Amino acid sequence: MKKQDVISGILCVGLSLILYTQTFTSDAVIVFEDNINPMQYPRALIALLAFLGSILTIRGLLQKEDKTDIPIFSRRTLGIMVLLLVYAAIFNATGFFVSSVIACFGVSVVMGWRRLGILFAACIVALILIWALYTYILRIPLPTGTLF
Repeated sequence: MKKQDVISGILCVGLSLILYTQTFTSDAVIVFEDNINPMQYPRALIALLAFLGSILTIRGLLQKEDKTDIPIFSRRTLGIMVLLLVYAAIFNATGFFVSSVIACFGVSVVMGWRRLGILFAACIVALILIWALYTYILRIPLPTGTLF
């Protein structure tokens, strides 16, 4: 049994249950012409998280424990946690675009990417594709910030 996989899987399933209950707290007003409920997409992603967490838990229960020298908690882990907290803190003020560029760029640098020009371009292209997906295909507006 791999304890890390079992614990991570159970935490993912638990988090998905908590997040799923949050999709019912507000009365979502259907503002789209096709009567699309804006909570359908988040619920689908939450269900996917629960499914993958279940698979991870089962996989952890079935596999043998193997010894590894890779630490569970490292400076990179701490760096990613700090970046995600900063992302959450500045999201309302700066909106999706600015905060996501900062987060995408920061996470990539923490994980070891050093070609900064290509990295910045990749972040911008990825966010433009995400914006196009949400705006034109899903027809869900992305949050704008109070500063920009």
